[in-house]
Amino acid sequence: MKHLQLLCLFFPLFVFGQELSKYIPASFVIKQAPDLPTAASTVIMHGSRNEQRIALTFDACATGPKSRYDSSIIATLVKTNTPATLFLSGKWVIEHRKETRFLAQQKIFEIGNHSFIHPYLSTVTASRMKEELLMTQNIIYTVTGTVPLLFRPPYGEQNDSIVQCAASLGMRTIQYDLASGDPDSLISAKRLIEYVGEMAQNGSIIVMHMNKRGWHTAEALPEIIERLRKRGFEIVKVSDLRQ
Repeated sequence: MKHLQLLCLFFPLFVFGQELSKYIPASFVIKQAPDLPTAASTVIMHGSRNEQRIALTFDACATGPKSRYDSSIIATLVKTNTPATLFLSGKWVIEHRKETRFLAQQKIFEIGNHSFIHPYLSTVTASRMKEELLMTQNIIYTVTGTVPLLFRPPYGEQNDSIVQCAASLGMRTIQYDLASGDPDSLISAKRLIEYVGEMAQNGSIIVMHMNKRGWHTAEALPEIIERLRKRGFEIVKVSDLRQ
């Protein structure tokens, strides 16, 4: 639970409860994403423990007045041809449209929904919850032409209402069984490498961050990938993990 509280804690609370439209530039015209069939309302914590497949996931939370982007993480993934699942916040996408289009064009990546401004969804109304998820679906569709099928709740927080809301919009809820701890600035690159490299197991879904709140993620990532592959793991997208 400690790591859950560390995830993207730095987004100012003043945005809570405000209209989401204030974060959308007047020049940005949002398209309505196609409706998707209702998804299963189960939560995926990890893949099969019988196969040496694991998934690296990176959250791009909407942090601060201006979201940030750690391009060196993506450069490492592309250079090493390492698949990953990227969970993007709607506000982050608006502020990084060019980068989001690039990410969507890479076959090794899949893009998931990470809400709009990263609130504690258990504390908002049902209508606000749906607005957070649906607006992000529409924004990602507007920018990339694709509609996410996967959803990761902010702070790793889930309940039946959150999972059902995502399922009603055609998304499976994706959690993780290995939190890297990278939002903690006191965790060095060496510790990240050792922890993730040692604790990963068959089917693991590993969470890290690509919005520069993973303080040493970019530095540690090349060796993390190397260690995982030396252990015999095949790194795949979440959608390619068998259950």
